[in-house]
Amino acid sequence: MQTIPSNLSRRRFLAGLGGLAAGGVLAGCGGGGNEAGGGGKGLTFLNWQQVKGTPLEQAIQAHEKAAGVTVTVQPAVTQEYDTKMRTLLAGGAPPDVMRINDDFVRGFSEQGALLDLRPYIEKDGLDTAQFAKEVYEFPKQTDGSHTAWVVGYEPRLIFYNVDLFKQAGVPLPPTTWSAEGWHWDDFVDRAKKLTVPGQRYGGLIYLDTGYEQTFTVNHGSETGIFSTDGSKFTLSGDQEIEALQWATDLTCKDKVQPPWSALQQDNAETQMFAQGKLAMLYATFGTVPYLRSTIKDFTWDVAPPPADLEQKTESSVIVFCIPKTAKNPDQAWALLKYLASEEGGRILLEGGSFTPINNKAAAGLAPKGKMPEHIGLFGEASKHLTATNQTKNTLGARELYRPALDQAYNCEKSVADVLKQVTPQVETALKG
Repeated sequence: MQTIPSNLSRRRFLAGLGGLAAGGVLAGCGGGGNEAGGGGKGLTFLNWQQVKGTPLEQAIQAHEKAAGVTVTVQPAVTQEYDTKMRTLLAGGAPPDVMRINDDFVRGFSEQGALLDLRPYIEKDGLDTAQFAKEVYEFPKQTDGSHTAWVVGYEPRLIFYNVDLFKQAGVPLPPTTWSAEGWHWDDFVDRAKKLTVPGQRYGGLIYLDTGYEQTFTVNHGSETGIFSTDGSKFTLSGDQEIEALQWATDLTCKDKVQPPWSALQQDNAETQMFAQGKLAMLYATFGTVPYLRSTIKDFTWDVAPPPADLEQKTESSVIVFCIPKTAKNPDQAWALLKYLASEEGGRILLEGGSFTPINNKAAAGLAPKGKMPEHIGLFGEASKHLTATNQTKNTLGARELYRPALDQAYNCEKSVADVLKQVTPQVETALKG
């Protein structure tokens, strides 16, 4: 897993550059001196992970060469990034391009801290149909402004151990985005047949918090976790509770999912899968690099999430912004536009850690090397996405309801009891 800011929960934030980054500090990509002072042919760039030696660096260098600019990558801030970001924005001299936690886009937008990119999009006549629709529209605000820029996303799929399926005589999941023979009951049935008490579990759904949005929407929820305007905690609705209880019952009732207490160590789920102790795992595209480098003795593949009324999946997003007080907004926009282009996307795709937002670039996903045979399902996920609605205080809300849900995951209380009790506090937090 990638290093993330220390104040971000591992379960809350699984998106990022994954295997593209290795942590640490670096100098500028261009190496030709910093020309990023106001109006110069250059710009400054800040990420919360190291850029050097990654496909992101390669893409930045390609843009530098084509545009004749210098991009000075500032030292990575791997600890307390959110605090650092607030300080830079408040200080009036932020980098021209900054990585931003997706939970904060709405709040910073309402504070007027982020540049609206809509005028650039319209001026350039940008064909937005080239992008994965749901993730492209994520930074759009209620007033129509477009205050951040997604360069890639990590869809969530079911990773599964092909050998265990065959040994147990269990039908393999579908190889396309299909619901045929792949509904919730089918998932549970397979998980039961793949579970060997004391040796392995059949499946794991509830650790990756992307399941909250995915499985509630697939169960018929119109909004998932939060209402469209971000003011209501709709995860506590009846349909939503049923979906979360289904996932929780995989442990508490069906006994096919690892107990919550066994999953609190970082990377516990991926280690269990790599060791053959877990047959199916719901996780992001960012899991691919770890599995490619770790698994040596069995075949693994991916499948879409099991269907209910819908068959969609939530995707983590890799988001950057241009601060409103940036000194070089034009150059900053040119870089972001390039990173989302087909050319830039193809460079980023080589890292194998996230799907480029550009659909043509994403179509280049193929089972090369140790890639799973149906890796292309991640690219096709662009047609099956759901996104969590933005709020003024998503982080504050999650810091209330997610720890509370531990009581349900530990089989101490029902999901309904937990969420009904915490809802008033969550909705107070959503007021910002």
